[in-house]
Amino acid sequence: MSEKYSKLQKQFLCCYPVKKMAWSSVKLPLNWEEQQELIEATCGHPMNLRYPVRRSYLEAFLKQLMQLLKDQEDLHDDIYSSLCARMAESPGTSYAYKHYLLTPDAHITLRESKSFVSEGTTGLCTWEAALALGDYLLHHRDLIRGKNIVELGAGTGLLGILFKLPALKLDVGEVLLTDGSEPCVQLMRENIALNFPDAPKEQIPQAEQLSWNEVSEFPWESRKEVDVLLAADVIYDDTQFTALLGALDFFIKRRGDALETYVASTVRNMDTLNKFMTQLELRGYKVTPCGNISASASHFCRDHTAAVQIVLIRR
Repeated sequence: MSEKYSKLQKQFLCCYPVKKMAWSSVKLPLNWEEQQELIEATCGHPMNLRYPVRRSYLEAFLKQLMQLLKDQEDLHDDIYSSLCARMAESPGTSYAYKHYLLTPDAHITLRESKSFVSEGTTGLCTWEAALALGDYLLHHRDLIRGKNIVELGAGTGLLGILFKLPALKLDVGEVLLTDGSEPCVQLMRENIALNFPDAPKEQIPQAEQLSWNEVSEFPWESRKEVDVLLAADVIYDDTQFTALLGALDFFIKRRGDALETYVASTVRNMDTLNKFMTQLELRGYKVTPCGNISASASHFCRDHTAAVQIVLIRR
C-alpha cells in the first residue's frame, strides 16, 4: 500500500473520532482503484479482518466515507458491501478491538469493552491519559531503561505491552501491571497473550490483581524492587484518594528517593485534580509537571483536544 492513506489507516485501526480523521488527505475524485486501495488500508486491513473494531465505529466510518464520495458517479462495491455486511450482523460480543500502529515493526492490538463502564469498572477500555503517558515515556526512554515498573490501575494493559515490545528496544526490566478489578486483570492477561503469543514469561509483562487498600499484603518479596511507578486516569474519584495515597506512601517507604512516580490524568474536573495535588503536597511530596508530546511528534493517534496532565511525583 502507498503512503497516501497511512494516516487514515492508523486512525481507523485505533478508532480515532471519525469526524476528526485526516479526510483532507483524500484527494478527490477517487477512481475505482483508489477507492479499493482506501478500503484495503482501513476496513479491509488484515488486522481488522482478524480482530475487528467495534461495529458502530465501522458503520460511522463507512457512512462518512460515502458522504465524502457522494458527488462521484462510481462508488466502489466494497464500500456498500462492507456497510451492509456489518449492519446485517448481530450485535454479538460486548468486546471489540483497537490496533495501534507505532512503527513499521511495532504495533499493539487490544481487546476492549465497547462500553466506557462495564462489569462495574471503567478499566476495560483505554483512556487518553494512558496514550499520553506512553508517548511521553517513548520520547524520554532513559526514564524507564533498565527500570522495574509497576502500574496501578493498568486497565487494558497498554503501557506494559508497549514497554515490552521487542521492536521498540526500550530495555526495561520487570513490568508488573496491576488493577483492583478482576475482570481488568483477566483482560490484561488476554491482551498480553494476544501481543506476545510465543514469548517466554520473563520477556513479557505480568498482570496481577491489587487493591490499593491491600498493597502491603501483596507478595512483593517475589518481585524485583520497583524503580518506576505509573498510574493513568486514576484521579477522577476523590473517595479513592486516601487509598491511592496510601499505596504511594507504601512504595515510597520501600524505595525512598529511588522511586519515581508518573501520574497522567485527563483534565475533566480541575477541582478534583487540584484536591489530589494539594493532598500530595500536604504529605511532603514534590510534584513536577511533565510536558506533553505534540500531535505531530506523537506515536499514537489520539485526540489531542482532550487535555492531559502528566506529573512526576517524588518525596
